[in-house]
Amino acid sequence: MDFKSVNLVYFTGTGGTARVADAFERSFQKRAISVSRTELRCQENPVDSGELLVLLFPVYAFNAPKPIVEWLNKIQPVISRPAVVVSVSGGGEVSPNTACREATIRQLEKKGYHVIYEKMMVMPSNFMIGYDQSLSAMLLHAAPVIVDQVVEELLAGKRHRTTAYGIDRIASRLGYFEVYGGRIFGRQLKVNDKCIDCGWCEKQCPRDNIKIVNGRHFFGNDCVICMRCIYGCPQKAIEPGIGKFAVVPEGFNLSKVENRMDHLTVYPKISQATRHFSLRGVRLYLIESNCFER
Repeated sequence: MDFKSVNLVYFTGTGGTARVADAFERSFQKRAISVSRTELRCQENPVDSGELLVLLFPVYAFNAPKPIVEWLNKIQPVISRPAVVVSVSGGGEVSPNTACREATIRQLEKKGYHVIYEKMMVMPSNFMIGYDQSLSAMLLHAAPVIVDQVVEELLAGKRHRTTAYGIDRIASRLGYFEVYGGRIFGRQLKVNDKCIDCGWCEKQCPRDNIKIVNGRHFFGNDCVICMRCIYGCPQKAIEPGIGKFAVVPEGFNLSKVENRMDHLTVYPKISQATRHFSLRGVRLYLIESNCFER
């Protein structure tokens, strides 16, 4: 297919989806395809541009996060415009995530988009259990390789659609309760005595949900549990009041992993890096990249 322009739209919390968006932007641009890029923050107004829509999001509770749903509700109808839907998770295309794109695709189709390709990308986990630096580095290294494969297939006219497991469709519907959980989680965030009132959290919250007034922090009802404030605070001064199990104890910082990659010359075998049974989806993804020894 001959695309000359792409509309790249995404939401990112702690940076994984942003890095996938970076890879797509570079891949299209090196093929002389222009890219219009929009990161969804707060109430972003849709921009109608590009012959192809590429919509990316992190998987939250087996679904697209609230900012994606809001954006879909606001976009104008089109006539059979092609679209690509890319989800990003720490576990890969395995249960219970196989239905995570279905609601998004249905909404796009209602607006007149023709979804020709869907894909699960894998980034280091920032929820409950973190990955070691070697596995995280492997995932970051694999991302642009797999994105290039996707773009090549798109330009060659290949369609790729998947079929979700029935049980995962149920999980996806139940996952919408996370919207209410996010409100509770966000309002229960706490600032400890490490805070120096730098204002980083207020500026960086993608939902504009944090306000600092006279040195006091106020957390609103629009939290989506993206974890950006918790992991990103330079002083590590923000803590959850509830749901502490969801936070990786050692923290989450993709920039540190990328810095380590500059000096990494040898990667472990895939079988060694993903030997735990819970990493089956990650293992299949790394094998697909064909970047590492099995």
